[in-house]
Amino acid sequence: MATVYPVEPFDAIADAALLCDVMRRSRTDEKSIIEVLTNRGIIQRLEIAKVYKTYHGNALISDLKGRVSGNLWNVTAALMTPLPHYYAKELHDALSARATDEEAIIEILCTLSNYGITTITESYEELYGKSLENDLKDNTSGPFERLSVPLCQAKRNETHVIDHAQAKSDAQKLFDTGAKQWSAEDSHFNTIIVTHSYPQLAQTFLEYEHISGDDIEVPVEKAFSGNIKKGVLAIVKCVKSKIGFFTGRLHSAMQGIGTNDRTLIRIVVSRSEIDLGDIKKVFERRYGKSLESWIAGDTSGDYKKTLLSIVSTNSELRIF
Repeated sequence: MATVYPVEPFDAIADAALLCDVMRRSRTDEKSIIEVLTNRGIIQRLEIAKVYKTYHGNALISDLKGRVSGNLWNVTAALMTPLPHYYAKELHDALSARATDEEAIIEILCTLSNYGITTITESYEELYGKSLENDLKDNTSGPFERLSVPLCQAKRNETHVIDHAQAKSDAQKLFDTGAKQWSAEDSHFNTIIVTHSYPQLAQTFLEYEHISGDDIEVPVEKAFSGNIKKGVLAIVKCVKSKIGFFTGRLHSAMQGIGTNDRTLIRIVVSRSEIDLGDIKKVFERRYGKSLESWIAGDTSGDYKKTLLSIVSTNSELRIF
């Protein structure tokens, strides 16, 4: 369940005119900007930007950048960027940082379909003139490279048909090999984790638990360390529940001192038209407080208002 839906009736000309009027004022009207951008679907937001450019000359994104700053600008820019370009930028920034942000790479590559990854790799090359695969090879190494590069090649089997005999065979082979060998370059575990469908992996993990008595996360914790462990665990958690994985990521972004605003913005914006409503429900059930209350406690000002408006569904009471 999403939290942001296309508004009906939709009038791109009226929305563009309103935003143009906002830009002409001496004092920025953040309320109007937030209300329009968080109550339109991404296709509608892009249509508003197109009309704005046609009728008013300037690019809407440029005018917005001149009016808002800080995290309010970061979430506004995310809202105004087509999702493949947004993910491509997030991956590029993660790979270009002084210290590679492996967790962002994991979050994106482990949660998207083959089609989604292919679309992002095309956007990446279009935006930056080089391939995502080559940048991953240049900026990662060892076991993490052996995980991330195959993931970006988008060769996972996506059939929903489960081969139960294969799952039993794979589980037995993993058990017989022993978890200590799973991190080897040519390991059977590495092969199945990046090529088998999520339903097939779920059955394999279940068969492994029947054989060993342990949830698959137990041997993974023993077999891997560092960022490769985070990557493998991310896939395992997504196999169990993608919504559960994003719920945990949101909690981690706001837990403790300081907030990982980049992660918070990325998940809230990117999942808002997909399953953020479901993530909200799991979040409150798991952590005992609503996602809205966590966001309200960890953010402030118009940035907080924007996030809360995205998190609230169109049918719920909005902040304005």
